[in-house]
Amino acid sequence: MRFLNIQMGDLDEFPDDSHESDEYIEIPHKNDLGLGKDFVFEFVSQHLPEEFDRVQNIFTRRGAYSRFKDLLERHQLLQNWYEFENIKEEQALRDWCKDNGMELSD
Repeated sequence: MRFLNIQMGDLDEFPDDSHESDEYIEIPHKNDLGLGKDFVFEFVSQHLPEEFDRVQNIFTRRGAYSRFKDLLERHQLLQNWYEFENIKEEQALRDWCKDNGMELSD
């Protein structure tokens, strides 16, 4: 679990006193922010459309993310994936904060 320190604006791992404090709010899991498999398929559609069927097949079994990252590495797209993932996660968190009456500062 990750928590946002409301006072400091920092992302923290689960702090010992978070359940007793109004200074922390739990951040939803990335799947709850729309960053699950659909997010992977969006990246593949943009950067590796010829492998779309293979990626769909990869995500029908356990260990999918590891195999997906191996595929990206073979195509020299792993760094692009990490950048895409960071941008999308930040935007999803900003949208979630806005929807919940909070504003993140840079």
